[in-house]
Amino acid sequence: MKRFAAFLIAVLFSSNVWATTPQEAVQTPQWLALGHYRPQLFGGVESTIDSPEFFLSEKGKVNPLAELNATIALFEQNSDKEKMCLFPARYLFLKKHGLVDKAFPKCEEYEQFYEDVSPSGVTLLFTNAYMNNPSSLFGHTLIRIDTSRKGTQLLAHGMNYGAFTGDEAGVLFAVYGLTGGYYGGFTVKPYYDIINTYNNIENRDIWELNLDLTPEELQFFMAHTWELGHTQTQYFFFTENCSYMLMELLDAVRPSLKLADDFPVQAIPLDTLKAVNSREGLVKGVNYRPSRQNKIKYMYAQMSDEQKEAFEKIITSDVYELDGLSEVGKAGVFEAAYQYVQYQYVAKDIELKEYRKKSFRLLKERAGSEAKSSFKPLTQGQSPLMAHDSMRLETGVGIRNGEGFQQIAYRPAYTSLTDNSFGLLSGAEINFLNVAFRHYDSQDKYVLQNFDIVGIRSLAPVDVMFFPFSYNIQFGINRVMNPDTEEEGYSADLVVGGGVTYAVSDNVKVFGFMNNHVSYGGFLPHNQWVGLGANGGIYGDFGDWRILADAEKIWATSQFGDKVKYKAELSYSLSVNSSLALNYVFEDNHGHDVDESMLSWRWHF
Repeated sequence: MKRFAAFLIAVLFSSNVWATTPQEAVQTPQWLALGHYRPQLFGGVESTIDSPEFFLSEKGKVNPLAELNATIALFEQNSDKEKMCLFPARYLFLKKHGLVDKAFPKCEEYEQFYEDVSPSGVTLLFTNAYMNNPSSLFGHTLIRIDTSRKGTQLLAHGMNYGAFTGDEAGVLFAVYGLTGGYYGGFTVKPYYDIINTYNNIENRDIWELNLDLTPEELQFFMAHTWELGHTQTQYFFFTENCSYMLMELLDAVRPSLKLADDFPVQAIPLDTLKAVNSREGLVKGVNYRPSRQNKIKYMYAQMSDEQKEAFEKIITSDVYELDGLSEVGKAGVFEAAYQYVQYQYVAKDIELKEYRKKSFRLLKERAGSEAKSSFKPLTQGQSPLMAHDSMRLETGVGIRNGEGFQQIAYRPAYTSLTDNSFGLLSGAEINFLNVAFRHYDSQDKYVLQNFDIVGIRSLAPVDVMFFPFSYNIQFGINRVMNPDTEEEGYSADLVVGGGVTYAVSDNVKVFGFMNNHVSYGGFLPHNQWVGLGANGGIYGDFGDWRILADAEKIWATSQFGDKVKYKAELSYSLSVNSSLALNYVFEDNHGHDVDESMLSWRWHF
């Protein structure tokens, strides 16, 4: 308690204090940021906070002056200690502007929170995409409140903003997330729990951006975090999400950042990370914390052929005799195998009894040698700060069955397999709301070519250690051709499939899927068809060059859907955010085939 009290007194008396009127103070960016007031389309402002308890005035959600006057009255009257203790950051603001004379009350719960966290700094965290959770497809951002306690930052606390979801799944989960059907809020928990969840269980890399805050800003951060901990807001998957609310929090601490202003339409976690990094004087260091899975893969990549053979015998057959290896070679194999057994247990691939047996045997074997492993630790990764931006505009020209066309397409998020993958999860495709319009020359006709509502594809290769499931989900509205009449119309198409991916080399993967197809629309015979498709292909990522080619045979309940489709795409990066792409599509459709080629330029922004 003494540490908190001394720090609070030092901050209050060392800060510049100037007298202002409420009419002047309400116009300051910090008061507007403290109330989370955002400009509205037709004028005025409204707070993104939805909890009534956050506002002291009945008009406080839309009237910053009324809320300021009510806050001044609360502290001047000095009669409601419980309510005053909910707003320490507002008190600091009023004190700084000479709008309150009374002392801040003794708030045991807030002081205990401050002492428990024992802050020494703030770090913004970014975890890469997690393909097994729809809410984490774009990655995730959260805060670590660095601790002043001696020892590792694993003893620090992490602060997360997330949606309070129920048991909903599938379509209902998506609808609630997109329309504000959930409420979100801030939670604080030990950082080692966060490391275990993201690094070890979900096997996601973590990037840490250490923020350069002054002591006063750190105090203000803690005070406003306390205020937000008692609130909830409507959660929107693309806008008021985990990343956006952190931008508003940092704006309240340092209003000159204006981070929230960068995201009027959507807030992708990677984009918010880049925004924070772009603010001069805000980031003082970047640290990479690889996942356990990537650590194991990195150790395996450094093994000799003999070490790999010995390692595989241990993890597949429990054979621990490493004849022919040097003591240094054995040390590396045993250490990698021990890490792998830990991974298996956390992933629930083995029971506790088996985990104890295997880990004890490996530790015993490792203790039998004083040699040190020659494996280097994984300390560097592809920084997401260097990845392409999330929105994409594409313009192209092409030929479809002998007819020329021009196309323009816009995708608000996020990445395709043939986009530059540097800094992103390799083999992951996450497209939302991709819309394409075309103009056909001979008919002088403008059409909606396709509206891809969602497109998710994961090409995660299996190997001797890991067995991820590859999958494919596509849903959208497409312009399709009737093979009987060669007329074109629209259908809503859903494709859901799963399969397996193998890595032929570090740069080349081959994959196979079984896909379920459902199409619906008035243009179709009997308004619908369903089918089953066998799909196989190859994907190559060679840095600036990417290639994707696949073929699929579809057996359908209607001749409309019964076909063989061939697709190939080649792209070349001109820069991080621009590339050229060449696409080819051929549909073998009972003699009424589709033959299409297109050359396009893509720009990420």
